[in-house]
Amino acid sequence: MRSMRPLRALLGLLVLAGCATSNQPTTFRILQLNDVYKIEGLARGELGGLARVRTLRKQLEADGSAVLLLHAGDALYPSVMSKYLEAKPMVDVMNLLDGDSERFDPGLIVGFGNHELDNRTPDILVERLRQSQFQWLTTNTLLCNPECSRRFPNTEDVLVRDIGRTRVGIFALLYPLQKTYAKSTGVSEAATAAVRTLKGEGADVIIAITHQDMSDDIDLVKEVAGIDLVIGGHDHVFMQEQVEGTWITKGDADARSVVVYDVTVPRRGRAEAAPRRVMLDSSIAKDERVDARVQEWVRELSKKIDGDDVLATATYLLEGTEPAVRGRETALGNLLTDAAREQMGTDVAIVQGGTIRINDDIPPGPITDADMEGIFYFTNELVAFRATGQQLLDLLRNGVSRADSAAGCFLQVSGIRFAYTSANGQFSVDPADVQVNGRPLDLNATYTVATVDYLYLRGIEDGFELFTDANRPPKVNEESEEDFRKVVEKYLRDRGTVTTNVEGRIVRR
Repeated sequence: MRSMRPLRALLGLLVLAGCATSNQPTTFRILQLNDVYKIEGLARGELGGLARVRTLRKQLEADGSAVLLLHAGDALYPSVMSKYLEAKPMVDVMNLLDGDSERFDPGLIVGFGNHELDNRTPDILVERLRQSQFQWLTTNTLLCNPECSRRFPNTEDVLVRDIGRTRVGIFALLYPLQKTYAKSTGVSEAATAAVRTLKGEGADVIIAITHQDMSDDIDLVKEVAGIDLVIGGHDHVFMQEQVEGTWITKGDADARSVVVYDVTVPRRGRAEAAPRRVMLDSSIAKDERVDARVQEWVRELSKKIDGDDVLATATYLLEGTEPAVRGRETALGNLLTDAAREQMGTDVAIVQGGTIRINDDIPPGPITDADMEGIFYFTNELVAFRATGQQLLDLLRNGVSRADSAAGCFLQVSGIRFAYTSANGQFSVDPADVQVNGRPLDLNATYTVATVDYLYLRGIEDGFELFTDANRPPKVNEESEEDFRKVVEKYLRDRGTVTTNVEGRIVRR
C-alpha cells in the first residue's frame, strides 16, 4: 500500500526519526494549515503567506523536534494565480517549504480539498501531483475513467511515518463529492477502514486530515473510534474543539493563522496533544528564499493580467476577508449589492458572502483590476426574480443561520435593513426587525430581488429552499441580465470615487 518512492520514503523516515529510549515518551510537533489560495499572503503581504510558513517551520525544528507539516486541502485552487498559471506556483513553492525544491519532503503531507477538483478535466491536477516533492493522501477519493476504481497518480490512501519509536499513521478524507473524473466515497466507511489498516501496520497515533464542515468532523470522531487528532480544512476560519478526547482544529484560510500541536506519546496510553493558534503576522519574518520564489510568480501573474489598471478610488476600507463578508455587513458587500440592484432595477439585492472570493481587504485608495480578479474568481450573471415578503424573510433567516462559522450562505444586502439575534447558538430574524427601502417588511407584499445566477440556480445547496427546482420563481427583468464583474467595473468607473461604507444594513443584537 505504501510502495511509492521506496528510497525517498526510507530517507524520510530517517529524517523524522527522533531520539527516544524505551523509557521516554516520544515528542513531535504538527504545523497545520488549510485552504491557502494566496501564496503571497494577505494585506499586501503583511499577513500569512507561505514564506512565513517556512520560517515558522524552521523555528519549530530549531530545537531538533520532528515536525509534520499537514495541509488540509484546497492547496491548488481556487486561486487567481492558479487560474492563470495552472497551479504551478502552488506546487513550486510548497516544494520549497523544506528548503530544497528538488528533494522529497517526507514531513509535508497534503489532503485533497474540493477545489483541487475544480477543472473540467484532471490533466492539470495530475501533472501537479507528479511534480509534487511531498506526499498527497486521497483515502476516499478515486480517479474515474470512467469507472471510479483507481487512485490518482503520486498519491497514497494511508501513510505511516516513524518518529523515534512511535509510528504515526495518517489518512485524508474529502466530503462526499462526485465529478466527471473523480469521486470521494463515504467518509465514515473510509475512515473506519483506514484506522483498521493503520493499526494493522502498528500505528501508535492516528491522524485524520479532513476537508469538510466542523459538524461533520465532530460526527466523524463520534462514529469512528481510534482517531487521535483531526487536522481539518474547508471552514476557512480558526476553530478548535475537543470531542471525546480528540482535538479537531482548523486554521484561518490563506495561512492568516496556523495551528501548532505539541504532541507527547507515552510508552503506554493515549497520545497527549496541546494545540495553539499562531498568527502569521509581521512578528514572523518571511523566509527570504521562499519569498523570492513567491515574488517571481507574482511578477509572472502580473504579465497575465493588467492588475494595475485603476477603476476607482475607495474612500473607506472595503473589507473582503471571509470572516467579514460571511459574517457581518461590509462596505464591499454594500458596494457589490448596490451595483447589482441598480443594474437589475429591483427593490432589493442579495449576494452570498461565499460569492465574494477575494478573502482580503481593499484599503482606502485605488481599486484595481487585480482586486476584481480576486472578487470575481468565478463568473456570475446577475438575475432577478419576485419574492413575497415571507420568502424574503426566509432567505434572510437562512443567510444568518451559520453566522458564526463564516459560511458562504451569509447574505450581503442592498435595499434592506435588518437585525438578527442569537440565543443558545441559534440565529433568528424577526419580521418586525426588517425594513425594505425604509418601510417595514410586508410579509404579503411582492418584491423584486436581484442576485447572481449561482444562488438562483444552486441556492438549495446552501439551504435556500426557495431555489429548489419546484419552488424557484421565474426570472424578471431579463433584458438587464449581465456579467456581474462587468456591471461592477462600470459602476466603479462611472463614479470615480466610491464612498460606500458600513451603514447599519445588518445588525446583530
